[in-house]
Amino acid sequence: MDPLLGFEIVGERAFYRPRGSVSTGQLADLITTALTCTRGASVQTVLINISAMTGFKSPGPAYRRWAARRWAEALGSEIPVAMVARVEHICPEKTGLLVAAEEGVHAFICVTEAKAIAWLDAQAKRIPESESSSFDLN
Repeated sequence: MDPLLGFEIVGERAFYRPRGSVSTGQLADLITTALTCTRGASVQTVLINISAMTGFKSPGPAYRRWAARRWAEALGSEIPVAMVARVEHICPEKTGLLVAAEEGVHAFICVTEAKAIAWLDAQAKRIPESESSSFDLN
């Protein structure tokens, strides 16, 4: 699978919408590659939509902590990131978001691109840090 298939930059926002069947490890690698590409580009926000990805079960807390740290290192703390995922892949305990916040990353997860884009747009207005990492299942 081409790791950047589904990656595009539109204006000051990077979009990554991979499709296909992968393991959780492969998914982490794909997202890491896309986030690394955003660091060299002049983007202000990143939207990752993994809702079309299949082949894996909802990962546990250890994977979420590992992946969030890895993605934080790849992205840095300057660029807000929103992820769109199917509801069954969103952790109700917010493990990944909590780790992202600990790493200084402004992150959000939800089930629709419209909500993700609205959150990213609000980041330009600099939402207070206490609200910067959150999730929404609606």
